[in-house]
Amino acid sequence: MSAVREAGFMSAIVRGGAMTFGGSLLARSASMAQSIVVARGLDPHRLGVFAIVNYVLALGAALVDLGVPVAAMRLVAEYRVTRPAALRRVLTVLAGLSLALAAAGALLLLGGAGALSELYREPALAPLFRLGAALLFLSLFGAFLAGVLQGFRRIDTLAGLTPVKAVVALGATLVLLPPFGLVGVILASIVAELITWPLVARPLRQVLAAVPPPTAATLSAGLVVTGALAVAVPVVLNGLVVWGAAWFIRSYLARAAGYEFVGYFHVADACARLLLLLPAAVAVPFVPAVSEASALGREATSRMVEGTLRLTLFAVAPAGVFLCLAAGQVLGLVYGSAYVAAGPLTSALVLAAGFQALGVIVWSTLVGAGRTWAGFAVQAFGQVAAIALTVVLVPEHGLVGAGVAAVVAAVAAATLGFVVLRRQLGVRPAAVQSALAIAVLGWLAAAALRGAGVTGWIEAAVLAALVVALQFRQLTPGERRWIADRLRLRAPETDR
Repeated sequence: MSAVREAGFMSAIVRGGAMTFGGSLLARSASMAQSIVVARGLDPHRLGVFAIVNYVLALGAALVDLGVPVAAMRLVAEYRVTRPAALRRVLTVLAGLSLALAAAGALLLLGGAGALSELYREPALAPLFRLGAALLFLSLFGAFLAGVLQGFRRIDTLAGLTPVKAVVALGATLVLLPPFGLVGVILASIVAELITWPLVARPLRQVLAAVPPPTAATLSAGLVVTGALAVAVPVVLNGLVVWGAAWFIRSYLARAAGYEFVGYFHVADACARLLLLLPAAVAVPFVPAVSEASALGREATSRMVEGTLRLTLFAVAPAGVFLCLAAGQVLGLVYGSAYVAAGPLTSALVLAAGFQALGVIVWSTLVGAGRTWAGFAVQAFGQVAAIALTVVLVPEHGLVGAGVAAVVAAVAAATLGFVVLRRQLGVRPAAVQSALAIAVLGWLAAAALRGAGVTGWIEAAVLAALVVALQFRQLTPGERRWIADRLRLRAPETDR
């Protein structure tokens, strides 16, 4: 791939990723504030009940939407270039399908709320699931609208909607949690979904106004649905294994150790998943960029993926080291002393999240390159490993066992992902092995220091700074210059 074309790909990814990351950072800040309000307003037991509701809704959404939002993104991106006259027909059919699926999922949850409550042996869950049915409907169709905007490359709009929704949810939670408890938290999410719909309407009208009217020969609804499902089936299965594993682990903890343990796990996981903000933001522009690069050949794709992996490690490794060493202090400051006991678990989940961040890039690469089934196989392997290890380790080791299970499963999935990238797309392990080695050594050093009792803000900051300096040297001259320009520093000119 020529240097100019490579720079164009990376620049588009960085610009789109920067906008999405900025929006995600604001949204995550608001979501973190909301989780703090919820955690401080509830005890660990009720927080564990809330976590079960969250993951049942997430699993239901992954099962019911049939991957229509992703299919909408892919088909809109394709048809707006190849067959713009058929685009309105595609959107009409997919919108009808999305509404039907959302309504079906909401009705199923509404009717099954009582049975789910009995399954979990928690009467308080029944009214929460019934109210969650309305939230499920709104969130499913909202995800479809977001997929359409992504297909039209309205990344700026998506980047703005995410923090708006999170801020509204935070404000509504502050108002509704004191009088209504857990019901108020779900009501706050419903309010946030309703607020964003009008905000989506205007940009949708703008992009649709530029779409040419349909020709006499239009696509049949069956052909559109068939094409959508061909794209979406592995995505649906991926969502099922990811959210299904998360739901199973929390459900297993609830039965094996109690809802208090679920509350600890929920807080630790929320803190650790901060590391996934950057790769998740990069994935939004990265997937279509990979699709375009794939048309130019394996070399074009592999060089772009290698650069993205290095930049991901540059951002994720230092943050992971810091959170690992300062986990107890962060939890005490943010969530309160009741959750400090989740510090060791948080440190383990942070290490797992570091490898999961690489997994996000692997999945996004394989989806963009049309190797979605390979991506699903990698994800399924990691999630099945996490479930199996949790069942084996938790009965004897409790939350420590849950943390070890997460780390081992994440490392195994990331390793398999690199093998698949090398074989199918020619991604060179040598191009990222130094950066990966530094990340692993940094995380091992953090784990060793934590085991020796050397933790705190200063220790975490010093080790994180060392990892930043070492990771910076592993970037290519072009990558270093780009970062240095943004920081107004002088980048080293020598090659690696």
